[in-house]
Amino acid sequence: MRMLKNLLAGLWRAPAAAAREAREQKAVSSLGPAMEAFNAGRYEDAVRACESVIAVQPDSAQARHLCARALMVLKRPAEAERLLKAALEVDPDLADAHGDLATIRFEAGDHEAAEKHARDAVAAQPAEARFREVLADVLQATRRHRDALNELFAALEFAPERQDLLLRLCTGLDRAGRHREMLPLAQRAVAENGENFETLCCLALAQFGVDELEAAVVTSRKALQLRSDDSAPYVVLGNALFELGKPEEALAAHRRALKLEPNSVAARYDISLINLMRWRFREGWENFDQRLNVPRFEGRPCEPRWNGTSLKGRTILVMREQGLGDEIMYASCYPDLLRQEAHCHIECDSRLERLFARSFPGAHFHPLQDLNTRERTDPGVPVDVYSYAGSLPRYFRNGLQEFPVHSGYLKPDPQRVGHWRQRLAALGPGLKVGLSWRGGVAATRRGRRSLDLTQLLPVLSVPGVHWVNLQYGDRSAEIAEFASTHKIAVTDWPEAIDGDYDETAALVSALDLVISVCTSVVHLTGALGRPAWVMTPRIPEWRYGLERDTMPWYPAVRLFRQPGRGEWPPVIAEIRDRLRDRLTGQN
Repeated sequence: MRMLKNLLAGLWRAPAAAAREAREQKAVSSLGPAMEAFNAGRYEDAVRACESVIAVQPDSAQARHLCARALMVLKRPAEAERLLKAALEVDPDLADAHGDLATIRFEAGDHEAAEKHARDAVAAQPAEARFREVLADVLQATRRHRDALNELFAALEFAPERQDLLLRLCTGLDRAGRHREMLPLAQRAVAENGENFETLCCLALAQFGVDELEAAVVTSRKALQLRSDDSAPYVVLGNALFELGKPEEALAAHRRALKLEPNSVAARYDISLINLMRWRFREGWENFDQRLNVPRFEGRPCEPRWNGTSLKGRTILVMREQGLGDEIMYASCYPDLLRQEAHCHIECDSRLERLFARSFPGAHFHPLQDLNTRERTDPGVPVDVYSYAGSLPRYFRNGLQEFPVHSGYLKPDPQRVGHWRQRLAALGPGLKVGLSWRGGVAATRRGRRSLDLTQLLPVLSVPGVHWVNLQYGDRSAEIAEFASTHKIAVTDWPEAIDGDYDETAALVSALDLVISVCTSVVHLTGALGRPAWVMTPRIPEWRYGLERDTMPWYPAVRLFRQPGRGEWPPVIAEIRDRLRDRLTGQN
């Protein structure tokens, strides 16, 4: 029965479609002068010519569409929109009209209508890349970045010859940190279009993203040989040189970028990070707020923004912006805020709410789980000023002497600490050491700062130690396989790791020591005032600095740095020796 209904519907539509096609063929033949005027850039003439055709053939969707297209160029979107809707009443499947309506609604900020018309255009002509590009614009604007990239991938399949589309896709993958996917596309762009400035810039970004640093230096310099008046290759060059352990050359490249483009967000931000890594805090914080302008940040409104003036009797809302580790680190500034006799309302990850509320009893905490929201937290009282958490150190940590020597500013639950001490004691005599061996995500250099348990075998083989898991995420299979192969257990209590950080804090406080790569557990341990030994890459994240074996943020944390890029064995050997010394009472 359904097949019969569909067949009847098709037969019913067929005469209407044939009649419409006949009308449009007649209209198109009359649109010659209008099309000629449009193609010559005489858009007012094109509008008048279209209106003449519409007066004679009011049912012509093509005439209305061409007239609307000319009006769009003339910046008369309201008139164009009326004509496009009239065209769709005549021909609901006119893809070009849907596409143009999507563009008009998108520019007006009406993302819902824009998406509908873009999807209608794609449905009508799936192989037309430009409709998918419009849809990608809408998806990007509504923070559906993965879906936007999927549309661009599909568009490229239908228009593989378009270098601009290929480069746009590369840019999107770069922003998403998907450099493994970006690299073959960038290589394809070079192969198909040659080594021009745009393709080389794209390739250099991809090479840097996958840690092919020497190649990124070479490619950036090739791009600069073609055009030395653009800041972008200097930024990539500076980043690659810095990661290769050449900070002075890196600074020179970034400063050259700033000379060419004084408002370069990337150059200013990268210079700030280099300064922070070298403990030049005043200079570093000066441009650290540039992080708020990078495309992947897309922050919420933060106005009026606090500028360091007195907060006595005023209400401030501190806004969450980064991951757990950073949130814990910036929390070291909360006592400074409270000493100003401010009314402090602070956003936090829900996993930190109980721990923070206990540690800073004078502040009010508001859990915020979705960092991608565009909504600001309503604390229930009028707010005088706002600040992102990462902007607080600019007013409290401008030199090493301004970092407090503390024994822990986070306060665990004493009863839960006692509970975990009992659980640890039940493991038997010996040192109780927490362990975390993977850190970050792809966009934050996870591969560079992560290990596996087999690599840590020299440390884990030291006798007299009970190892306790502090690694979040998927780890059970690796722990089980390691125990089966090497007969070394890593005790895992998921209830302490996979939920509220208050429980993790209690477990960490009950341990004798934490050994970890660069990850959020380092910040938690240091903020609790507990000892941690941290295995760091040669060039770590800025929080760990470039030199020294200490962190100003956490007096109890000790750093063990790679002597060269990617060289973990010397770090692991040193940790092993220090652990042996501790067990024999030498340390």
